Amino acid sequence: MKGDGARGSLWQLGRLIPCLLIALGVVDLGFRFVSIDPLTFRAWEALRRYRPPGAAFEPNRRYYNARSYGDLAAVGNLRELRQYRTEVFTTDALGFRNAAHVLDAEVGAILVGDSFAVGSGVRDEETLSSSLSRLWGCVVYNVGSEIPGVGPDQIPAIARRLSMRSRLVIRLHAEDAQEPTISTSWQVTVRKLVAWAPGEVRTVVARLRGMLAVSPLQILSERAVKTLADGTILPNNYADNVVRATLTNGESMLFLASRVNDFYSRREAAAGYWRWLQAELQKARFDLLVILVPGKYRVYRPLLVDSRSVGEGAGDYLDRLEHELRASGIPVLNLTPLLTAEAARALERGEYLYWLDDIHWNARAIALAAAAVRAQLPPAAASCRAPRPQLVQRP
Repeated sequence: MKGDGARGSLWQLGRLIPCLLIALGVVDLGFRFVSIDPLTFRAWEALRRYRPPGAAFEPNRRYYNARSYGDLAAVGNLRELRQYRTEVFTTDALGFRNAAHVLDAEVGAILVGDSFAVGSGVRDEETLSSSLSRLWGCVVYNVGSEIPGVGPDQIPAIARRLSMRSRLVIRLHAEDAQEPTISTSWQVTVRKLVAWAPGEVRTVVARLRGMLAVSPLQILSERAVKTLADGTILPNNYADNVVRATLTNGESMLFLASRVNDFYSRREAAAGYWRWLQAELQKARFDLLVILVPGKYRVYRPLLVDSRSVGEGAGDYLDRLEHELRASGIPVLNLTPLLTAEAARALERGEYLYWLDDIHWNARAIALAAAAVRAQLPPAAASCRAPRPQLVQRP
């Protein structure tokens, strides 16, 4: 009899587990048809879900979050260090972070880069492209993306969709960004095929990819785990992903642990990619201006209570890269001296240039960068507000 009871329990358990798995599968499938916006803490995750091939984000979207916070607070699961702010993030018909009307406006330059160019954690009017547009008098079109994958072969195609006043490409390169690589012929071919594909096809591909790759149920599960693993109920195993340092004014500031470690290692500063980029853009009659943006740790390390000493050749990657670019005749602006000096002055006022809980710069730093870039623009750009010169027809 006892054996029959044990076999019955195992049989019931054998039925229960498959039923639970099927139920979870059905729930997961149903959730994949709903928006993830309420489950996100910033626009990045929400607008990347249905990103068509060749675009940075889902086109024609507006994301609003009154309680957005930084990626480092999320990565380290440090709720007490969240710095809440309002984020408004708008994309145009091409899937880049621009207002819809800029596709019909006069464009003075195209901004290329990673999340620093996109403007993570700030409102639409606070991005570098928006700030430059106001200072310059005509639109700086933002094609920033998570990984600066917009190659020189794509710039002419984008430019054909715009009303270009001057053919200038501003390439922003953040210190902590991945080292750019020269596009292979295979990558160029794939991008051309994507560009030739009808918009309807790219939209369908984006929807299918987003539904397959992103699971709202998984996001909910991860949130539940992080709620428990906050260091009170369960140990916070996420905290090692970030470095919590103390500034000289006593405020806590977060840094990504991997990038702190990278700062102390020597990184090659070669100009090969940048020479190739300039040459490719010149073939399409575009000028290039490179903007170098220091990482958060590079700017605030001198202002920390305790920090490691820097060995020879470490911590000066952008300075060496600037030297290589100038030697190659490539116009470049290194923002490191400006932002480092201003960070020290701002700290005395209790103000910051980078978010305390995020790797990115805030609106204050972006405004400083925009003014510096505007001063670096070619002399021909100074007449952006003036009427466009008319070509003289010769008999």
